[in-house]
Parts: sequence; C-alpha cells; structure tokens
Amino acid sequence: MSLRTRLWLVLGGLFLLPVVVGGFALLVLVPDARSERVTDTVGAAGAAVAAEVSDDCRLLGVAARSTALEAAAADPQQAVQVVVEGGYADYAALLAPDGSVVVAAGRLAPGAGPVDELSSCTADGGGAESALAESADAVGVTGIARAVAARNLDAGFLQDLRARSASGVEVVLLDGERVVTSTTDPETARTVAEAVAGSRGTVDVAGWTVDIEPPREGVPYTVAVAAEDPGLDDRALLLVFIVIAGVVAAGLLVRVVARGLSQPFTELSEAAERVVKGDLDTEIATSGDEGEAARIGSAFNQMVDELRRSLRELERSREDLRDSLERIGDALSSTHDLEGLLQVVLETATATLGSRAGVVLYLSGDQLALVGEQGLHEAGLSAPSLAVPGTGVLGRVVSTGTPVRGRIGSGPAPLEPTENEPTGRDVLAVPLRSMGSVVGVVALYDRVDGRPFEAADEDALGTLAGQASIAIDNVQLHQEAQRLSTTDGLTGLWNFRYLSMSLAREIERSTRFARPLAVLMLDLDHFKSVNDTYGHARGDTVLRELAHRVQEQIREVDTFARYGGEEFVVVLPETTVEGAAQLAERICVAVRREPFVVEGEEPLHVTVSVGGAAFPEHGSSPATLMRAADKALYVAKAEGRDRWHVPGA
Repeated sequence: MSLRTRLWLVLGGLFLLPVVVGGFALLVLVPDARSERVTDTVGAAGAAVAAEVSDDCRLLGVAARSTALEAAAADPQQAVQVVVEGGYADYAALLAPDGSVVVAAGRLAPGAGPVDELSSCTADGGGAESALAESADAVGVTGIARAVAARNLDAGFLQDLRARSASGVEVVLLDGERVVTSTTDPETARTVAEAVAGSRGTVDVAGWTVDIEPPREGVPYTVAVAAEDPGLDDRALLLVFIVIAGVVAAGLLVRVVARGLSQPFTELSEAAERVVKGDLDTEIATSGDEGEAARIGSAFNQMVDELRRSLRELERSREDLRDSLERIGDALSSTHDLEGLLQVVLETATATLGSRAGVVLYLSGDQLALVGEQGLHEAGLSAPSLAVPGTGVLGRVVSTGTPVRGRIGSGPAPLEPTENEPTGRDVLAVPLRSMGSVVGVVALYDRVDGRPFEAADEDALGTLAGQASIAIDNVQLHQEAQRLSTTDGLTGLWNFRYLSMSLAREIERSTRFARPLAVLMLDLDHFKSVNDTYGHARGDTVLRELAHRVQEQIREVDTFARYGGEEFVVVLPETTVEGAAQLAERICVAVRREPFVVEGEEPLHVTVSVGGAAFPEHGSSPATLMRAADKALYVAKAEGRDRWHVPGA
C-alpha cells in the first residue's frame, strides 16, 4: 500500500480532529485566554497610564524651569506664550513674590484652584482638583519669584492617555473615593471608585477587570484602568459532545492505522529529534527508489540545509542589530553631538532597511545642508551640497512635512530630484522634526536586493526619525540651557560663572607654560546717576554700548565678562603688564571718544575707570588676582576717574 493511500485513510479517519481541537479550545482555552489577556491588557495599560502621568509631571517641571530661564533671558510674556503654543502645557504663568499672577498664557480648567496654590504633581498626593502642575523658582527677573506650568485634567487629556496606553480600556483618576475625571460614564466611574477604594493590583468589579495603580512619586492620583470581562459561549454542551465524540473516533482510527504509518517514518522521527536537540549535521540516507519515504527523506535533508543557512543568516542579522543598537545607544547617551547622532541614525536606517545609500540634511537658515551620508560613493551617487525647501524630492519633504516613497521619475506624480540631489532608482525620505517643526530630512536610496521600498519600510524609518527627533530636542534644550548658564542676558557677554572657570583655566595654563597673563577690571563712572536721572532702561542701553565698544578693542582669545552691575572684567592671555596698560588706555579713549546716543534722547558723555593686575606679580590665584585688579581700579577712581591704573606699568 502506498504512502498516499495510507495518508488518505488517516485523513479520512481523523477529519474530526480539527473540530475536536477547535471545540476544546473554544470551550476551555479561549475564555481563559481571553480573561488572561484582558488582565494582562489592563495591567499593562495601568502601568502605561501611570507612566504617562509621571512623564507629564516631569515635562511640566521642565516647562516650568524653561519658562523661568526664558523669562530671565527674554520677555516674560513671550516665555509663557512659547510654553503654551509649543504644546508643553495648557497654562503657564509667572508669579510675583506675593503669589499674584504677573503674566500668563493658556487656559486653566475650572476647579483647579488659585494659581499660587497649585502644588507639585511630582510629590505623593500632590496636584490640583482639575490640573497637573509644576513650578520652578525664577532667578534674576525683577518682580517675578516663581514660574508655573499646568496641564488640564479634561476629557482630551484622558483620551490622549488612553490612546497612548491601549485600545478598548477605560481610564479613571481617583483621589481616594472621589472621581477626579474619567473616560467612562459617571455611574460606572462611581462604581469603580467605590469598589477599588484602598485596593491595589487587579480586581474584578461588576463585570469589569480593573487594574489599580496607587499614587506614588510623580503620580498624584490613583489610576484605575478597566476593561469588560469576556463571557462564555452558550453552546458549551454541544461543544462537549463534539469533543467526546471526536476523541473516541480519533482514538479508534489512530489505533487501526498507527502500525501501518509508524514503520516508514521511524528513521525520520529519530532524525527530527536529533535536529531538535541541536544536531544540524543530521542527514537521512535515501535509497535509489522514488517512493514517498525516499522523497520525504530528501526533502528533510534539504530542509536541514536550509535551516543551517537560515541560522547563519540569523546570527549575522543579530550581530548587525546588536551593532546598530550599540551605536544608537552611544549616540543617545551623548546627545550633545548633533551631527554624530544623525550619522548614527542614518547608518542604522541603511543597515536595518537594507538600502545601498542614504543622506541626512539639516535645515540651516533657508537651506538644507548635508550633515551625514552613507554609501553614496559605493553606489555611484553624488553627494548633495545644498538643497532648498520646496524644490526637488528632499525639499518637498521638508516643505510639506510628509514622507516620500517611490521610484524616481515614474508614477502619476513623478519624483524629480534637483541636480544637487542623488539620483538613485528608488527613494524613501521622511522628515526630521524638532519642537513640532520640520528641521531636516533623512533619505534612503535603492534596496540592496533590488526590491522597492514598501509601506512597512516607511513606518520603520518614520519611527527611527521620531526617536531621532526626541534626541534633537534634547540637544537643543541642552545647548540653550548651557548658553543661558554662562552668558549675561543683558549684554550677551560671558557671566561671572564663566569668568571664574576661564580665569582658573588661564592661570593653570600660564603656570604650566610660564606664559604672561593679565586682568583688567572696568567700572563705569557715575553710573548710578545715569539710572537715577534717565531710568534703568537707558542705563541698560549704556551697558550694552559699553560692551560693544570694548569688544572692538580686544582680541578673540581674550575673555570679556560682566562681573556684576556696571563692572566688567577682561582676561588677557599672553599679555604683560605693559600690554595690559596699553589696552586699558585704548578702552578709556574708545569710551570717552563719542557720546552714547539713543534716538530721541539726550546724548550721554560716559567715561570708564580701569584697574589692572598681572599674574603672578600681583596675584597667584583667581581670587588674589581679582582683588589686585579691584584695588588698582579704586586707585584710578580715587585719582579722578576716566583713567587707568596698572601697578608696575
């Protein structure tokens, strides 16, 4: 009897087996699996919602601190407006020391309470009735003591939380047994609130499976995520009968045909067991006949060969993926290098999607500049120099903010690159965003295997670009915070903090290489009378003009910083006492040479007194050197002002 005949007997006798298995699954496994899946879903969704609330609290803290810093460096109204319009908060305000609102932007939900009483949502039990809020102290802004950023706990906020956690669940935020807000109807929300009070973990409530996440650091409310429990099919008795009948029939038929089927496949079974244990060198000896067993043995050997080849390819793919993840991890852990980050993103994209070449362009002014390329030379493609938004394939992605995928020069809307762009066969390009705006584009050209780019490739590249966008935001925030921490907001000069670091560094260098170093301290003469007579706004204008005139007299290697008030300091590397005296004279002349003019106001004749000191003659440390320069400044003041004094010159 041939193998085909025996298989027909087996299939004819066991056709009920799929029904039996399906009925058993529907009767026993499916409801349990559905219930278990619902439990896993609400558990994961509860943790995700709590994490999202915690992230929102953390981001509100960043927004509050950013508002405080921006208010110190620019217009306070603009500072709160930027936070609200950028989507970082629904409401932002700057408060006076007495708690009153100085400036504000956005809308605060009803019931949130007074602005000055909004508590920190990162503390246990914090938060207002209808809003999450964070605050930060404002330093260096007259009349402003604190910055506040808040997000309203409205329906839109909860819908966004649910969308970012899992589909088909309901979210309820609780303060004890009180419902703060929810995505479900009030009756269901009250039922959940009464049932879960004082509980945690996963509980069953009136046909719902509910995961309770208690308040913790950064999550001021109890988070309850609920999903309806699955029910059982009412045809259970019929399924039981089918299962029993199928098992009996299958047992009888298997008993009849087992002997006839087992013998030809003994060798095949033993070989398969060896393969399962990891012995991929196993082969089945096939005879010269053309029977079914011989053909199955040959097919088994081919399958093992293919398995060995697939395993080798999988190991190579794992190595490539590990290398890519290591590069991305290194880039994201040092996000201060923007170009290095984008190059790693491009290398990862080309390796993951199997493209022959790729480029990354970043927006600089009104043009796109090349900041990274991969494989262009090997693919025979030219590297783009500059691209203009709105022109060509890459410019189109930047101007529209939508991805582009397809074959160049074909289709209903042909993709026509400019002469400055690579001209491959297929292209996939997605935008890079920062703070909600398109700031660049990453583009891949031609698959190594010749296949066109697919929708899944576009999704993968878009996801990678989204992660890169987050890193770009971090780079820009770090650069801005670094700039604000070392520069004076009024004059744009270095501040006292940077001056201290720079002077210590220059003294160390002068000590190591035995090179001269000098310091000049400048003070505007009678500056208080300028403020008293013409107002502080005119005084600020005088300080900015003074900074401009002095910068015209010093070198690029010199450090010019605002020491405080109307006092400034110039650190002069490689400068002797005589050189410092010459520069002090030029500064005095530059300041008195022309009056300080503001359109529509009286010209002011301003003078400056300068005191100097040299290292190591007058001081061997930053503190002693600055004190020596300060003493020399007071000598110049005492001798009549509008002059300089450098000991030893």
